[in-house]
Amino acid sequence: MQSGKPDIARCTPTQQRLLEAAARVYARDGLDGATTREIAREAGVNEVTLFRLFGSKEKLLAAVVGRTFDAEQSGTKPSLPQATGNLRKDLANYVRLYEALLTENLPLIRTLIGEIHRHRDQERKVADGIFRPLRTELINRLREAAANGQLRENVDPAVTVDLLGGMVFTGVLRRSTPNKPTEYTPADYQATCVEILARGIERVVDSQ
Repeated sequence: MQSGKPDIARCTPTQQRLLEAAARVYARDGLDGATTREIAREAGVNEVTLFRLFGSKEKLLAAVVGRTFDAEQSGTKPSLPQATGNLRKDLANYVRLYEALLTENLPLIRTLIGEIHRHRDQERKVADGIFRPLRTELINRLREAAANGQLRENVDPAVTVDLLGGMVFTGVLRRSTPNKPTEYTPADYQATCVEILARGIERVVDSQ
């Protein structure tokens, strides 16, 4: 049985198949409903191989979460594009990137949201991997905008970013609901989010 956690960046083909299969089974059956037998079957290997490579179901979950969300293990970290100096463009860049990350990982994220409270270590990896980096960057940009006089007085950057993130997440969930098409495009939704938020936080310049 393998000790310690697998090196996600140097997985063997069999480990890779197991990680991909586990992500699908966790998303479909839930963290607690997924079984190592079903994950092994999905990957086309026997259950003994799964335990030899990952040790336990919990360690396999940790590897799946690490592969998807842990910057240290995956070698990737989401980052906003270079600041443009234009508040609305920076907000739009955040919305597009955040929505892309959510959409790409939505099946697993939905499962984790429902059950992650029973897996606190993995909860931290999800938050650190997909939510906190972008949130921190945008908060810092809003603080710079406030210092430059671009924002209304008493606008809280942290609250503002959480409101925007909630709007984006709601839109992604809404569009993923089966048999309930929206009356607008994703681009329309993104633009409206930015417009509503920007109007609420931008400093109004008296033209007179």
